[in-house]
Amino acid sequence: MRRRWTYPRRKPGRPRTAQAIRVRVLEMARDNPGWGYRRIHGELPGPGYTLAPSTVWQILKEAGIDPAPRRSGQTWRAFLQAQAKTILAVDFFHVDTVFLRRWHVLFFLEHGTRRGPAEVARE
Repeated sequence: MRRRWTYPRRKPGRPRTAQAIRVRVLEMARDNPGWGYRRIHGELPGPGYTLAPSTVWQILKEAGIDPAPRRSGQTWRAFLQAQAKTILAVDFFHVDTVFLRRWHVLFFLEHGTRRGPAEVARE
Protein backbone atom coordinates (compact mmCIF):
# COMPACT_ATOMS: atom_id res chain seq x y z
CA MET A 1 0.00 0.00 0.00
CA ARG A 2 2.83 2.38 0.81
CA ARG A 3 4.33 1.98 -2.72
CA ARG A 4 1.08 3.00 -4.34
CA TRP A 5 1.09 6.50 -2.81
CA THR A 6 4.83 7.27 -3.08
CA TYR A 7 5.40 7.48 -6.84
CA PRO A 8 5.45 11.01 -8.31
CA ARG A 9 2.22 12.15 -9.89
CA ARG A 10 1.82 13.95 -13.18
CA LYS A 11 0.11 17.31 -13.39
CA PRO A 12 -3.46 17.09 -14.63
CA GLY A 13 -4.31 18.27 -18.13
CA ARG A 14 -2.47 18.35 -21.39
CA PRO A 15 1.28 18.98 -21.54
CA ARG A 16 2.40 22.44 -22.64
CA THR A 17 3.31 23.06 -26.26
CA ALA A 18 7.05 22.84 -26.92
CA GLN A 19 8.90 26.14 -26.57
CA ALA A 20 10.33 25.89 -30.12
CA ILE A 21 6.81 25.70 -31.56
CA ARG A 22 5.63 28.62 -29.41
CA VAL A 23 8.56 30.76 -30.59
CA ARG A 24 7.88 29.85 -34.23
CA VAL A 25 4.17 30.73 -33.95
CA LEU A 26 4.93 34.11 -32.33
CA GLU A 27 7.62 34.84 -34.91
CA MET A 28 5.21 34.12 -37.76
CA ALA A 29 2.54 36.33 -36.16
CA ARG A 30 4.93 39.27 -35.76
CA ASP A 31 6.48 38.93 -39.22
CA ASN A 32 3.09 38.67 -40.96
CA PRO A 33 0.62 41.04 -39.29
CA GLY A 34 -2.12 40.23 -41.79
CA TRP A 35 -2.20 36.53 -40.94
CA GLY A 36 -4.80 35.15 -38.57
CA TYR A 37 -4.41 32.03 -36.45
CA ARG A 38 -5.82 29.77 -39.20
CA ARG A 39 -3.24 31.00 -41.74
CA ILE A 40 -0.42 30.50 -39.23
CA HIS A 41 -1.80 27.01 -38.53
CA GLY A 42 -1.77 26.32 -42.27
CA GLU A 43 1.89 27.33 -42.58
CA LEU A 44 3.16 25.21 -39.68
CA PRO A 45 3.24 21.79 -41.46
CA GLY A 46 5.89 23.18 -43.84
CA PRO A 47 8.60 23.25 -41.13
CA GLY A 48 7.19 19.98 -39.75
CA TYR A 49 5.01 21.12 -36.84
CA THR A 50 1.56 19.67 -36.22
CA LEU A 51 -0.71 21.80 -34.09
CA ALA A 52 -4.42 22.45 -33.80
CA PRO A 53 -5.76 25.89 -34.80
CA SER A 54 -7.09 26.36 -31.27
CA THR A 55 -3.57 25.84 -29.89
CA VAL A 56 -2.21 28.53 -32.19
CA TRP A 57 -5.03 30.82 -31.04
CA GLN A 58 -4.19 30.09 -27.39
CA ILE A 59 -0.47 30.80 -27.93
CA LEU A 60 -1.28 34.16 -29.52
CA LYS A 61 -3.76 35.00 -26.77
CA GLU A 62 -1.26 34.21 -23.99
CA ALA A 63 1.35 36.40 -25.70
CA GLY A 64 -1.11 39.31 -25.90
CA ILE A 65 -1.29 39.28 -29.70
CA ASP A 66 -4.68 39.56 -31.36
CA PRO A 67 -5.38 36.23 -33.08
CA ALA A 68 -7.15 37.89 -36.01
CA PRO A 69 -5.77 40.24 -38.69
CA ARG A 70 -6.80 43.20 -36.52
CA ARG A 71 -3.20 43.51 -35.41
CA SER A 72 -1.76 46.89 -36.17
CA GLY A 73 0.27 46.65 -39.31
CA GLN A 74 2.05 49.17 -41.39
CA THR A 75 0.19 52.42 -41.96
CA TRP A 76 -0.61 53.52 -45.49
CA ARG A 77 1.83 56.43 -45.20
CA ALA A 78 4.66 54.16 -44.01
CA PHE A 79 3.92 51.71 -46.84
CA LEU A 80 4.11 54.45 -49.47
CA GLN A 81 7.36 55.81 -48.03
CA ALA A 82 8.90 52.34 -48.08
CA GLN A 83 7.72 51.58 -51.63
CA ALA A 84 8.19 55.05 -53.18
CA LYS A 85 11.34 54.01 -55.05
CA THR A 86 9.41 51.41 -57.02
CA ILE A 87 6.17 53.31 -57.68
CA LEU A 88 5.72 55.12 -60.98
CA ALA A 89 2.94 57.48 -61.94
CA VAL A 90 1.98 57.24 -65.61
CA ASP A 91 -0.08 59.61 -67.71
CA PHE A 92 -1.02 59.48 -71.39
CA PHE A 93 -2.31 62.68 -72.98
CA HIS A 94 -2.20 64.68 -76.21
CA VAL A 95 -1.02 68.19 -76.99
CA ASP A 96 -2.40 70.27 -79.87
CA THR A 97 0.30 72.50 -81.36
CA VAL A 98 0.00 75.90 -83.00
CA PHE A 99 0.48 74.26 -86.43
CA LEU A 100 -2.62 72.08 -85.88
CA ARG A 101 -0.58 68.97 -85.17
CA ARG A 102 -1.42 66.59 -82.35
CA TRP A 103 1.34 65.04 -80.27
CA HIS A 104 0.62 62.05 -78.08
CA VAL A 105 2.64 62.00 -74.86
CA LEU A 106 3.30 59.13 -72.48
CA PHE A 107 4.74 60.58 -69.26
CA PHE A 108 6.31 58.76 -66.31
CA LEU A 109 7.05 60.21 -62.89
CA GLU A 110 9.10 58.41 -60.26
CA HIS A 111 7.53 58.89 -56.82
CA GLY A 112 10.75 58.34 -54.88
CA THR A 113 12.56 61.29 -56.45
CA ARG A 114 9.56 63.17 -57.93
CA ARG A 115 11.45 63.57 -61.18
CA GLY A 116 10.38 62.97 -64.72
CA PRO A 117 12.40 61.29 -67.48
CA ALA A 118 13.96 64.54 -68.76
CA GLU A 119 15.44 65.32 -65.36
CA VAL A 120 16.82 61.79 -65.02
CA ALA A 121 18.39 61.92 -68.51
CA ARG A 122 20.31 65.13 -67.75
CA GLU A 123 22.24 63.65 -64.82
